[in-house]
Amino acid sequence: MNVVIVGYGMAGSRLAAELHARDGDLKVVVLGAEPHRAYNRIMLSTLLAGKVAEPDVELAEVAGQGVDVRTGVQVTAIDRDARVVHTDDGDRIPYDHLVLATGSRAIVPPLPGLDPADLPERVVPFRTLDDCRRILAAAEGARSALVLG
Repeated sequence: MNVVIVGYGMAGSRLAAELHARDGDLKVVVLGAEPHRAYNRIMLSTLLAGKVAEPDVELAEVAGQGVDVRTGVQVTAIDRDARVVHTDDGDRIPYDHLVLATGSRAIVPPLPGLDPADLPERVVPFRTLDDCRRILAAAEGARSALVLG
């Protein structure tokens, strides 16, 4: 049986680990759009505060036969009739069961002059590890910051 998990955050990572621990002929493919291993998103504010380092927010990776974790891969389409997931690298992955564990996105408030698709360099939403890295870089040497939300 083939299980495809779309999303390699806390939920997708945990599900892959739980499925891997079960007996049987189970093949699991995990697709994560972010280019790095799964991490504890809840700990990002602690990382931003400088109380922990990046390795401290990383989750244990599922390793072993029957689990294929692919980071930096986005799902572009799901063909439910054919039971196939299409990815941005041109792959077509068949599934018997599909799990969508994609989480959410940061919302940029609708403010005049602020286009969510084209934010100024020093305006950063805070949702991902990459957002955290950008905030830390933008804050380097800054004397003040404005937080919305």
